[in-house]
Amino acid sequence: MKRALFLTLLLANLGFFAWYRWYLLPSEASPTLAPALSGESLKLTSELTPSERKALAAKAAPPPATVVTPVPATVLVPATSTSATLATAEACATYGPFADTDMVQQAEMRLKQLGLQTLEHTVPGKTKPGYWVYLPPFGSVKEADAAADLLKKRGVGDIYVVTDEANHNAISLGVFNQHDFALQRVKELKKLGYHPQVTERFRDEPHYWLDARGPATSLPQADLLKDLGEEGAPVGRGIGTCLPAAG
Repeated sequence: MKRALFLTLLLANLGFFAWYRWYLLPSEASPTLAPALSGESLKLTSELTPSERKALAAKAAPPPATVVTPVPATVLVPATSTSATLATAEACATYGPFADTDMVQQAEMRLKQLGLQTLEHTVPGKTKPGYWVYLPPFGSVKEADAAADLLKKRGVGDIYVVTDEANHNAISLGVFNQHDFALQRVKELKKLGYHPQVTERFRDEPHYWLDARGPATSLPQADLLKDLGEEGAPVGRGIGTCLPAAG
């Protein structure tokens, strides 16, 4: 009897334990809570404003495709020698003024020896032949002639009465190519009681120039022709007019 009661209690305890373990405990476990939703509440598309629909469509649009522009192939141009380019490039220069046609011919010969083309041209100008010593114009031709006769009687030569319009009735006492010679003449006449004047004398005469054309490195400096210039006007070099290319 006691044995049966013991078995009954044991079975009852085992049954209670099994019930408690497999049925009661799972139901009492704390459920895992989902994270709280944030943001605005859900809306239907029909409930959106036009601006909200436009923003939603922009978010949903796929990103623009990237356009790849092909890079053209680099064309390599062989570099040319700067010195070679300068040596073959043609240039033009003009030289002058020259004293006369003989000087021009000498200059032309020197330039042609350098392989240059040349062309002579003239420019209107004036030439200073020297320094003029004279007595200023007298009041009349009669007075000028009387003064000239008196000078001759006193041994003064190389004189004459000027008849041109600019210096009418003046007495010329000589033209000298150097200023010192002119001053010496003035000194001699002052001893005789006269007061002559000195001025530079000019006359119309063309100036001679040479245009030259050829490789830039062949055009010489003006020093090559410096001995062919006019007195007081050395030969210079300037930018010249290019001559037509030889055919």
